[in-house]
Amino acid sequence: MEEGDKVMANRVVVAGGGASGLAAAVFAAENGARVTILEHKDRVGKKILMTGNGRCNLTNMSDVHGKYYSSDKDSMNRIYDTLVRFDAGETRDFFKRLGLYTKEKRDGGVYPVSEQAAVVLDVLRSACVRLGVKIRTDCEVTAIKPALTGGGTVSVTQYACSVHEQGKMAGKNDKMTAKRVEVKREEIKYDRLILAAGGKAAPVSGSDGSGYALAKKLGHSVIEPLPALVQLRCEGDFFKALAGVRAHCRICLLTDGREAACEEGELQLTDYGISGIPVFQLSRLASRAVYEGKRCEAGINFIPYIEETDNGIFDSNIDHNVREFSDKTAEEFLSGLVHKKIAAVVCKRNKIASGATVGQAGAAKIRDCIRMLADFRVKITAPNSFENAQVCCGGVPLGEVSDNFASNIHSDIYVIGELLDCDGVCGGYNLQWAWATGAIAGTDAARRSGRWGVSMKSEISRS
Repeated sequence: MEEGDKVMANRVVVAGGGASGLAAAVFAAENGARVTILEHKDRVGKKILMTGNGRCNLTNMSDVHGKYYSSDKDSMNRIYDTLVRFDAGETRDFFKRLGLYTKEKRDGGVYPVSEQAAVVLDVLRSACVRLGVKIRTDCEVTAIKPALTGGGTVSVTQYACSVHEQGKMAGKNDKMTAKRVEVKREEIKYDRLILAAGGKAAPVSGSDGSGYALAKKLGHSVIEPLPALVQLRCEGDFFKALAGVRAHCRICLLTDGREAACEEGELQLTDYGISGIPVFQLSRLASRAVYEGKRCEAGINFIPYIEETDNGIFDSNIDHNVREFSDKTAEEFLSGLVHKKIAAVVCKRNKIASGATVGQAGAAKIRDCIRMLADFRVKITAPNSFENAQVCCGGVPLGEVSDNFASNIHSDIYVIGELLDCDGVCGGYNLQWAWATGAIAGTDAARRSGRWGVSMKSEISRS
């Protein structure tokens, strides 16, 4: 903006103080903008502290192709283009500039050398302080009002927390509760607004879905957000007997009888269904399939280390052992292949009585059990709730924003991070998307005009 003959720095307001919002604020401030973060929780970056089991898997140095999902092919190309413009190496350089050193693990995952998520948040907050970024917490955005001449205003409600004692008389056993009290309402002007309010996953961190409502009011469409990187609920009364069992498996997701994707790794069985990294990787597809009313199943191979031949025989030694150990119980025999609780469930599902020997069950039924161990089908009924999810799938379509994530409806408003229709698999990919979209939008919001080249590094060095 201009005041008299003096050109003023852009006023950039960032709605949301998560990973993408903090990155956007730092890059905007580094490029000369006057930046204010509006965060409706009592502190910024709560979700960062939860990532990587408290160790913060910042990014991943592996190839990004096949690691992200979106609604269509054009959106996927946009995602990959973004991650070329600001890649994992540039994420590491960014944090190194802020004083945080990182290390790469065998799977390509990148972590702080201390493996403490808190230090990631610390360096981002320190950068905000150094760059003069104003951080307002307990500040809820209630409306966004773009101006016809550019820029606009944000309506906010400021809250404060007051502590109340429950019970008629204060005493040792009385509980103390914090209650939000409205302090004031006001209008904040912006030249550029960056909407970084997060999705719906892990609402305790502040991702309550309010960003979707704001985007809709601005005229954007929203692909229904669903839980992703989450446990899956399954049909079957046998899960309680399997709760707590872990097993290395290959899991294939089938939708309407067709194989959609497969993953291998440690499966965790729960009293309601299945969990573990391979389940998380498939959960996005399962969530969408269930939402669309498709039949969704998981085919679990509990014995991926044994290959089936064209004749349907898994291992000649198994046939030999069926004859050799006919006096063993069927459950004991199968326990040489899998966890005994799994063996017991498979025997029961094949109508082999508890305590029946291999000889009594017969070779055919033992083979049926082994075939079931190689393709144990369970019907998926639902993903776990947003409270259990690490990210969302769905959001504002990428076709509704520019390459720099400015809205195609209101060019002075940007939409970034988890609000967009992009989600990645486990391993630092979702945080990489947050850093990349925040960096690109923050820089563009501060500079008023121009587009970035292929790499951010040259742009940063010229800033």
